[in-house]
Amino acid sequence: MKISKIINPVLNFFFPDVCIVCGEDTDKNNLSVCRKCLNKIEFIKPPYCQTCFLPLPDGGAHCWQCRKTKYHFEKVIAAGLYIGILRELILKFKEKDFLKMALGNLLVEVLVKNIDINQFDLIVAVPLSKKKEFGRDYNQSQLLAELLADKMNKEVISGNLIRVKDTKPQFELSRVERLVNLKDAFFVKDPSVFKNKNIVLVDDIATTCSTLEECSSVLKNAGAKKVFCAVLARD
Repeated sequence: MKISKIINPVLNFFFPDVCIVCGEDTDKNNLSVCRKCLNKIEFIKPPYCQTCFLPLPDGGAHCWQCRKTKYHFEKVIAAGLYIGILRELILKFKEKDFLKMALGNLLVEVLVKNIDINQFDLIVAVPLSKKKEFGRDYNQSQLLAELLADKMNKEVISGNLIRVKDTKPQFELSRVERLVNLKDAFFVKDPSVFKNKNIVLVDDIATTCSTLEECSSVLKNAGAKKVFCAVLARD
């Protein structure tokens, strides 16, 4: 008899596959989140801004901010709103790296619906500061980027777009302060890697899109042709 036939039932008894949100059985879906909780996520549905993906309950093609702003990225694509279950999962993701599968699947699903995968060449994650990444032991956006790359058979570029300035937490700042805070915060080591490439830039949350804009600006200055942004949530 294989030892796994003895050990696995014991492990399943003492460490059941339960949902990290509600504690219910996940039916061994390997996502650590049950289907009931996943179904409670408020996905963004039309109408939404064609540039930043912000919901537009009154209709229209663009939100007021995007009508008056010229970004370096082509568009932002987001899975859902930063509320409820999705917000809880994203916050837990900063400590539980195994949530990359459940959250990454959400991002893959929304990305393939909104971008032809043949339109882009590379996937890049928004980098964390060394201090944050050391304290967390990983960059959650990098984990998402790696999962996207694996699912879509694309190359993920790590360590070329870097954060060179340890900025203040963005949530404490106004839109204008966020832009100043991020000025010269990112740097590309080898521009030739991004030259004439179409890139998907990955992050967990977009609020004012200032981080995505600053990274996109740096990537474009390095020679990137187009930058599409993929995030889990719009706040």
